[in-house]
Amino acid sequence: MTSFGYDILGFGVSGGGPVTLTSETAINSQSNRQKVTTSSFIFSGGTLIIPEDFWVWSDTQGTAGLIVDTPNAIIENYGKIIGRGGNGYNSGGSRHGSEAISITATGVTIINYSGAYIAGGGGCGGNAQNSGNGGGAGGGIGGAGGGASVAGGTGGILNASGGNGGGSDGGASGGGAGGGGCAISGSGNASGGGGGRILPGSGGSGTSTGFGTGGSGGSAGNVGGSGSGNANGGGGGWGANGGSAAQPQIAVGLGGKGIEANSNSFTLTNNGTIYGAQS
Repeated sequence: MTSFGYDILGFGVSGGGPVTLTSETAINSQSNRQKVTTSSFIFSGGTLIIPEDFWVWSDTQGTAGLIVDTPNAIIENYGKIIGRGGNGYNSGGSRHGSEAISITATGVTIINYSGAYIAGGGGCGGNAQNSGNGGGAGGGIGGAGGGASVAGGTGGILNASGGNGGGSDGGASGGGAGGGGCAISGSGNASGGGGGRILPGSGGSGTSTGFGTGGSGGSAGNVGGSGSGNANGGGGGWGANGGSAAQPQIAVGLGGKGIEANSNSFTLTNNGTIYGAQS
């Protein structure tokens, strides 16, 4: 009996044949689909294909870009599957990055092809006082400055850097990966840079002396300089922890896993790039 696969308004049904994801509304000219759950597209034993230059992502903290809830599913990734970055202090939400893939079924196979990415969100930098820490790679918002009076840089859209921070003492730069942290003297006011969504991406720079730059690629954010209570850490790169602050008040955010198995068995073939733990 011949297997078949078809796609109706972007929601595929498969009798075992492959289903290729189709795009929702393009963002920054990037084909994409948010918070993909495999059971909306394939039956048990089916194959889901993420095509080249296609983003599977989440803008919801604590929710993976791809949730594999179909037993014995095969995921063929030619594109980019990413988690959400952690937000800086006083920006609301979690400090920690989210996983890129969450597996909730058994017998799953993931094939990550050459040129493809699976990337957990980066954690935010550690926070000291008065000035802001960097947001994590994957759209984390930079930490606010001056007791939250100045908002941190916004998280980047797909394939774009995060926004720069602001404040009377100047804000840190947004990163293509982790956002930069700030360092000021006394009771000045500066906010952290936002995390970006560029793969692999470069970290954003900070302000003044002793700041923590954001992490690039899968690197941790840099530590805020010692000797000042106002030196904040940079946001972590993809799947990496943020950098700590001097005399920290708020600890660093942890990087999200590339693949969270939730104690389920899975098989991985990786010829591309994975940022973040796989367990």
